[in-house]
Amino acid sequence: MPGMGDIFRRITRRSRRELDPMSDSAQPPIETSPAGEPEQPSVRPAPTLEPSPLEVVAVSQPAVSGSEYAPVGEPAGALALEPAGAVTVEPSPLPSESPGHFSLVDDDALREDHLVLECPYCGLVGQRIGSRCEKCGQVVVRLPIWAQHRRRNWLLERLSWRRIITSCAIVLFILFIVWINYPFAPNTVIFFKNIQTQMTADEGPGVWSISGRDTRNTRSVSVGFDPPVGTIVWRAHVPEPLSSEPVAQYSNIYLGSANGIYPLSNTGEIREGWQGDTPGRITSAAGVVDSHLFFGSTDHTVNAWDALTGDTHWTFTAEDTVEVAPKVVNGLVYISSGKGWLYALDAHRGSLIWRTQLDSNASGAVAVYDGRLMVGDEGGVFYVLSARTGQEWFRFRTAKAIRGAPVISADGQHAFFASTGRVYAVSADRREIPGLFQFKQIWAQLWLWQVPGVPRPQGQQGGLWQFSPENPLQGIYSAPALANDDGKESLYVGGHDRALYALNAADGSILWTFQAENAILTSPLVVKDRLIFGDASGYLYSLHRKDGSVDWKIFMGSGITIPPIISNELLIVRTENGDNFGIK
Repeated sequence: MPGMGDIFRRITRRSRRELDPMSDSAQPPIETSPAGEPEQPSVRPAPTLEPSPLEVVAVSQPAVSGSEYAPVGEPAGALALEPAGAVTVEPSPLPSESPGHFSLVDDDALREDHLVLECPYCGLVGQRIGSRCEKCGQVVVRLPIWAQHRRRNWLLERLSWRRIITSCAIVLFILFIVWINYPFAPNTVIFFKNIQTQMTADEGPGVWSISGRDTRNTRSVSVGFDPPVGTIVWRAHVPEPLSSEPVAQYSNIYLGSANGIYPLSNTGEIREGWQGDTPGRITSAAGVVDSHLFFGSTDHTVNAWDALTGDTHWTFTAEDTVEVAPKVVNGLVYISSGKGWLYALDAHRGSLIWRTQLDSNASGAVAVYDGRLMVGDEGGVFYVLSARTGQEWFRFRTAKAIRGAPVISADGQHAFFASTGRVYAVSADRREIPGLFQFKQIWAQLWLWQVPGVPRPQGQQGGLWQFSPENPLQGIYSAPALANDDGKESLYVGGHDRALYALNAADGSILWTFQAENAILTSPLVVKDRLIFGDASGYLYSLHRKDGSVDWKIFMGSGITIPPIISNELLIVRTENGDNFGIK
């Protein structure tokens, strides 16, 4: 089937013949030999294929002497003409049928042979345009030269070892840059997850609204009422206390148990009209903020109730049991569940803002300071995350589970926690370089193998100091308390070796020690210049923080395995047998 170019040339030549009839009979002048004899035109064999009308060349006629077709510079009659019909001029030969030959005379984008060409898909020669290829079955079409050239050679021309190596190096460099900067990149949670409230736990002197007392888990009260003098004012029994730490908001006290939540007044009486039954057990502290009571349950739920009536505001279903206390900061409820999940929920609606999965279950409540969230897990890993998005920024590894919640210094630069029977101090504002820890592991292994030239490896990134008792196996297994005295911070922590240690938070040096009657299993409480804690035998102690001397000591009748709290001037103590005491 002729193309548009063929049709256009036919119309043009037909119009030219109609306007100039001589154009078809006009012939070029005949060249002569030096002797004056006209040269015979070369005779070429006729092509095997019948030429198209557009490719037929008119038969040349000898030029007439004196005509306008005579050769330039030759006088008239100078040429001897042979009789008519003596010279036979063959038509111009057709272009070669060899594949890949193109003519640039009429159309540099098309093959001269418009009927037969090479299949542009499989390369089979001798296929007619418009028919299907005998080899691949594709319809044979005419392609411009540039398209054929690009189709065949573009990839081969551009692929070379130098280009392949250069491209791979560029891709690896880009991936490395993305890997390094991933912890610092903006997170889409900021743009698509809005928070409806700025609800935050109250840290005033008259409340103990969340576990650890404040968002930094300091367990310290430095203003307000004077420390208690050791007088028991009431006693109330709540069965099966489990390990639920009390929380208090002014005159209201909330206690978790295997049967639900019990609300007590500041006189130890259970409030009337409260519906505190829950499907699951409450094994950790609740959190009371404004008029909302937040708590987790073993029935895989996180709940928000009305703190005065017990009515449900919302319920969120977690992946597993929820046995860690919540923390409420800037409108978000931070709480963890089994299978290592850590959640940030909207405090007003209970909707999920973000979640992330730790290597193992969280060992205690989180600590939050200046947009950073810190938590330890049962696998011995201490994490620093973005409090707004949950993006991981840093992790510090220990050999065994982290005990309790981490504590953050007043300036937010240091974090303290217990693990492997020791107290660790790490940098809380670091951001880990991805892959650095794994590189140091390999480095340490090579050093242990005593490979020549391998120096001693550096310590883990972010580590500041460690404090270890004489026997770490009988060491520290509870979170420390932190006191700030005019900018000088001190840590107080007890251990299984019956010792209570006062440490300098700057370097971990011992300030003083106190020997209790039995193992100290819970975190102590700082009330101004006093330090209050209990032991496994049931003794409750109050010490002077300056030198560790005893202020008073009370026997509570059962072991103290739940940390004591203070609200206003009332010290609240829970024992293993379910007794609850109010002490002033």
